Amino acid sequence: MKYFLKYHFPFLFWMLIIFIQSSFPAPEFFPPVLLSADKLIHILVFGLLALLCYISLVHLRSVKVFSLKPLLWTIIFCSFYAATDEFHQSFVINRSSEFADWLADFTGIILACILIRYFLIKRFDLFRPLSLKHQLTV
Repeated sequence: MKYFLKYHFPFLFWMLIIFIQSSFPAPEFFPPVLLSADKLIHILVFGLLALLCYISLVHLRSVKVFSLKPLLWTIIFCSFYAATDEFHQSFVINRSSEFADWLADFTGIILACILIRYFLIKRFDLFRPLSLKHQLTV
């Protein structure tokens, strides 16, 4: 249970938070804008989702296929979740489904994966697969 709470629960909880937040009607309807604070929020929210997804996948013991290529699966899972979130928002009052929002989500996912690949994996054990942890300690 402690293992689940440490590695998997944060990812699932953040997905729930995103779903709940996007279920509320927007206070006002704003026309779509390509560059805005809204897009920065999308990048940050889905960048964090990608970080948490990667941590969950890299520590997944039961399904080896996900832990073998965790960055690839992080991009696939989080991009799909972003698309379903945009679809979900099309049914919420004063919200809309926008390709630009999904693109901002995808940008956050890719930036997080780049950060993981070139910085975090080298500095923090939390981001290292078990096989890589063993190689670095030998």
